[in-house]
Formats: sequence, C-alpha cells, structure tokens
Amino acid sequence: MRLLKRIPLWGWAVVLLGLLVGLFFIPGGHKATFDVSGEFILHPIIRLPKLGPIDLSVTKAVIYEWIAVGVIVVVALVIHRGLSPRPSRFQTIVESLYELAHDGIAGAVMKGEGAVTWFPYIGSAFFFVLMCNVVGLIPLPFGTGHQLAFYAATGNINVTITLAALTFVFTHYAGIRQKGPVGYFKSWVIPAPPFLKQFIFLSDVISQIFRLVSLSVRLFANMLAGHFILAVFFAMVLVFQSYLIGVVLQVGSVAVFLFEIFVAVIQAFIFAILSAVYIGSALEEEH
Repeated sequence: MRLLKRIPLWGWAVVLLGLLVGLFFIPGGHKATFDVSGEFILHPIIRLPKLGPIDLSVTKAVIYEWIAVGVIVVVALVIHRGLSPRPSRFQTIVESLYELAHDGIAGAVMKGEGAVTWFPYIGSAFFFVLMCNVVGLIPLPFGTGHQLAFYAATGNINVTITLAALTFVFTHYAGIRQKGPVGYFKSWVIPAPPFLKQFIFLSDVISQIFRLVSLSVRLFANMLAGHFILAVFFAMVLVFQSYLIGVVLQVGSVAVFLFEIFVAVIQAFIFAILSAVYIGSALEEEH
C-alpha cells in the first residue's frame, strides 16, 4: 500500500495509457457482421390467417404490447390489494405517476367535467405508452435467432398511428357530443370575410389531419431512434472486436440507455398531454 501511495499522478496516467494501448492491440476475437435494421423487421411469431389485406399474425410488436398490458394489470392489482396509509417506495412511485396523469396532465389541461369524463382515456394512454417504452428497455429473447434484444412497441409506426387515431376519433367524438354535429363544425369557423373564412376553415381541417400525423410520428421517431442507437453500439462491438472499442462503446451504450429511460417518461407525458389538449380544445366553447 505504501508503494502504491508513492507512485506520482503522472505514473498512474502512464499505467492507464498503457492499459488502453494494450486493449487496443489485443483483439477481441473474429470480426462479425450484424444487420441493425434486421432487429426492427417484424416476422410472424404466431401465424394466423389473413382477413383480406390484413395479416392477423402475431409479431413481437404485439407480444410487447401484451407484456405492457400484463404488467399494468399486475401492478394495479398489487397496488389495490396492498394499499397502506404508510405507502412503500413502490406504492409512492405508482401514486406519483397517477397524480402526474390526473393532476399534471388531465387536470392541468382540461377543465371541469371534461377532465373527469376523459381522464380514464388520458390516464390509460399515459400508462400504456409509458409501459411500452419501459418494457422496450428490458432485453427479451425476441431478437434475431431468439437472442436478447431491445425493442419497443411504440417504435412501430402501426402502433403509434393506432394510438394517435384513438385520440383523433375521441377528440371529434367529444366535440360532437358536447356541441352537436352542426355546432361543433360551426365552431371551426370564426367571424371573418367570406374568402378568409373559407381559408381558415380549410386550414383548420388540414391542422386536424396533421395532428394525427405529428402525434404518431413524434412518438415513433423518438423511440425508434433511441433503440436504433443502442443497436448500433452493440453492432459496432461485434464488428470491430477490440477490447478498447468494446469498453468505450459499452460506456456509451449505458449513457444512451439511461437517457432512454428519461425519454420513455417524457414521450409518454407528451403523448398524453397533447391528447388532453386536443380533446379539451374540442370541448371549449370557442375553438
């Protein structure tokens, strides 16, 4: 121990540099190839017959959704049966997320009866997207050759379009239910000269369509990008087969993984709060 204390700082720097150089020149094995895009191609796991042009086969995206729903159900049952005046750490986390959805999203954006009526959907959307994102950060044996891999159901455009379509449909359903068909669509038109009034109405129609596109693409792109980066990091380790590069890439992948946990929560929050904003705007007297 005394000998180690006598080594100056520059001596430790030389030792560290020597280790890094050694790791660089020591090969890690035979180079391998890895197709990153292959991890995002959906192959049927359970083959089912087609319904016209629609393939009903079960892919890993569907399985990840099942897992997310299953986790939500199990957590809800556990919390319901184990409610305590002195909550555990787990109960505190779940209650905090519930309060975020109830007060920080639905209650903060929607007013009065609208928040009460539509919180079940807003809360369900928040927890479903959140759990899909989180489950996607757990390595499961659904990769190429049944290897452990990361995959998020929300990284599939079909899933996010379906979620966005639900918000789209509920938005107009809420407005029509509140104001009636004529009153709802009439609220899209503001007092203005005839030509300008038609232009504003057309612009509002286009904005409604782009809400569907932006809501689905935003979630899909953010989740796909993070998982793609993780896949690239792991693929580069296989390609370069260098201990030094492997260490550096693994440190980088840990940093990306931690950031993806933050992104998983943020994207669920954004999807839920935008859904609340759209439905709340349809309920307002002046659109």
